[in-house]
Formats: sequence, structure tokens, C-alpha cells
Amino acid sequence: MGRPSMAAERTEQIMQATARCLRKSGLAGTTLERVAEESGLSRSHVRHYVGNRDDLLRGFANWLYTGYEAEFIDKIAGAADREKLPIAMDYLFSTGFLPIGDDDTVIRELITAGITDESIRGILQTRYTQAVQAVEEALAAEYPASSPGARRSVAYGLWCLALGNSTMAELQLPVASGGLIRTAAEGLLERLTHD
Repeated sequence: MGRPSMAAERTEQIMQATARCLRKSGLAGTTLERVAEESGLSRSHVRHYVGNRDDLLRGFANWLYTGYEAEFIDKIAGAADREKLPIAMDYLFSTGFLPIGDDDTVIRELITAGITDESIRGILQTRYTQAVQAVEEALAAEYPASSPGARRSVAYGLWCLALGNSTMAELQLPVASGGLIRTAAEGLLERLTHD
């Protein structure tokens, strides 16, 4: 009987090492050699499990966003209607986007990669679209009489406010960590009461 496959374990090891490399060296400095060194594997093992550098970054984007966005989307989908919007607002304006952590640097590097790499851009578009749709679902539960177009607009606006605010927080802009962004977000929600 053969040995069980090490693919899942090795891939996880490589993905963790890729995150560390992106934090330390940025996108340009994340090479197969650095990932191999960081993971404790040989370069040939890294290539065997994840392919070339482009394959590595695409796989990493899927790996990273599957954890974050899937958890968020699943929480909203599984919540009672009255709990959906509070979950979304807490994620967007506290637990999900603040405080700024090491993964935020990694996410910014992936967004930068997505500007020029069509495959990474497609992954990010899909993941963010799903997340915005989850916010729309939360808004539909709270504001069922509002139009789908208004909910879509507000959901996208809330997502952009949260993402933009996290960028300002990363730059250590003092107002970014205060409650101003939540107040702005609640102003957007008011639009749905008049729709």
C-alpha cells in the first residue's frame, strides 16, 4: 500500500510561506526561490505542488479569499433575517476590515497583481462580487421594500467604504479608526428607508 499524498499538506505549507513572503518582500520580491526558502522546501518541490510563479499567485489568491470571504458569506447565509445586517456591518466596519493586520498587506499586493494579471483579477472580481452579493442579501432581509437596484448600490457603497477606510487605517490616518466611517455607512442605509 502506498503512502498517502502529501499534496494538501505541502500546498498549505507553500501558501503560508507565500503569505509571509508577500508581507516581507511585496509582490515583486515573492519569487519561487523565496517561497521555497520560507517554506523549507526545495524550489523543485514548490514547482511540483503549485506550478510556476503565476500559478502560485493565482492559487494563493483563491486560497486566501476562500478563507475570508467564504466565512463572511456563510455567516450571512446561515443567519436569521434580523441578524444578517448586523453581521455584515460588524464585518465591514470592525472585525473584518479593522484593525489592520498582516493579511491586509497581502491583500493589497494581490489587488496590485490583479491590475495586470487577468487571472488574478478574475479571481478577485468573483470573490468581491460574491461578498457584495452577501451584503445585498443582508440588506434585502432588513429592507425588503427597497428596490433591488438601490440595495445593490448601497451594498457596493458599503463595501467600498470599508475597503477605502481600511486603506486609510493602514496609512494610520487617525480618523480611520474612529466611528466616522460607521456613521457614513449608516447614512447610506438611510437611503433604503426612503426607496
